[in-house]
Amino acid sequence: MIGTKRVCGTRVRAVRRYQLQVSMVLAALGCTGPKAEDAKSSPILLAQTAPAPKSAPAAATVPAAPKAPAQVGEAPALPAPVRVTNPRVAEALRYDPADPLANLETADALDRQARTKRKVDPPKRGCAVVEEPRPVWSETGIANVAASGDEFVVAGYVTRGEEERLFVVRITAAGKLEPIATETLKVRHAVKRVAGPGLAADGSQGITVAYTDGRGKLFVQRLRGTYGAAAELELGDGVDTRFSPAVAYAKRGALIAYTVGSTPMRSTLVRLDPQNRVISTHDITPAAMGAAAPAFVAGASPPILVTADARSGMSPIARVVLDAEGNPSTPEVAVPVGMMSQPPELAAAQSGAGTYVGYTGVGSAATSAVGLVKVSPKVGAPEPLVKGTAYGPLHLDAAASKQAVYFAMDAPTTAGKSPQHDIQVIRVDAQGVGPALRIAAASGDATNAAIARAKDGTIGVVFSAQDGVYFAKLACVD
Repeated sequence: MIGTKRVCGTRVRAVRRYQLQVSMVLAALGCTGPKAEDAKSSPILLAQTAPAPKSAPAAATVPAAPKAPAQVGEAPALPAPVRVTNPRVAEALRYDPADPLANLETADALDRQARTKRKVDPPKRGCAVVEEPRPVWSETGIANVAASGDEFVVAGYVTRGEEERLFVVRITAAGKLEPIATETLKVRHAVKRVAGPGLAADGSQGITVAYTDGRGKLFVQRLRGTYGAAAELELGDGVDTRFSPAVAYAKRGALIAYTVGSTPMRSTLVRLDPQNRVISTHDITPAAMGAAAPAFVAGASPPILVTADARSGMSPIARVVLDAEGNPSTPEVAVPVGMMSQPPELAAAQSGAGTYVGYTGVGSAATSAVGLVKVSPKVGAPEPLVKGTAYGPLHLDAAASKQAVYFAMDAPTTAGKSPQHDIQVIRVDAQGVGPALRIAAASGDATNAAIARAKDGTIGVVFSAQDGVYFAKLACVD
């Protein structure tokens, strides 16, 4: 049953069965209580705002403290990144998969309250934060991000109790969060996820999500419109869930690439038609080699795939060029690099400056590192983006514009076996690597970096924190 309520002086729609939650959120936001006419319509709110009995003694009047004089010349301190610690706020941000829109109005109100926009000038050949990190999902998980026009789409895995769920949220150009779909996986992943779902978004072809369950089965869903999802399609089994599926679009359908859990590892490409039916399946493993961690090259048209053959020594990166319909050419070695991590991870992007591949590697004393190498039009020498100072897995992703490519990656802030991390964003153009931007999580550890670029040039970055999945907007020199 839908009614209206006065919130901070403005009348808004409210779901009656959530009036108690709305009241608690108003208190958390510092708003005054409902007016008399609103209290009469709700017995719950009436009980909370009823006057004291006549027999109660009147409260003593306390003179107001004088206001402190304003400090002249002091700039206001910038707000810290958002951290959801209030359980009432977390409840307002929570979406019920059975009724994902039930609490949306309250969540939108909190979203407007939490988001901070700043007008900034990015540094030369670099990026700056224009919207501080804010939660798009208030449960711990791992997610991916894609851009469609001036909007962003976030898809991820989260765990609650014994259940594991897939969620998809749209972030509009105005900054509103719109939950699109949630799905409870029939078989949850047995251990902590180290790779998110595959994701692609397109204004004409919709949203495609590729995800795995605890049995190593690969599924794909096509989402169209504002809400709802088509029936899932099972693409295969025996998938190595340590790697995210790669998703892109050909001229008339989605392309899905994934790693098969075999020895040596192999990579498979699946072509789908506009009705989400399988057209063909291709093994894209180079002859006499292995192939893992397939990734589409951001900004490449027609699509290009890269794969890794991680070895205990020089590790080849292979390239597969596709035609407009998504048919693959013969895989070829693009460049060999030093020892990669196990499992390896790739991210690649193409601009007028060339095609670059980022990869997770092994630094000094077997530490974790991130490297970068140019593969076209001329092959360059590998260089470090994150030097080896700590241990543990690192993640990276890439986006592209006409003049530059962008890499987001996990970057340790402390040395040792259990380091904390920031998210590091780097812009690369014809002059080389620009200045690094660091994005911190209020909880102290930001991991599982993902990045996308919208049509208007805005950069969206998604990462995992201890209290949820976060999203930040950046402005970069274009």
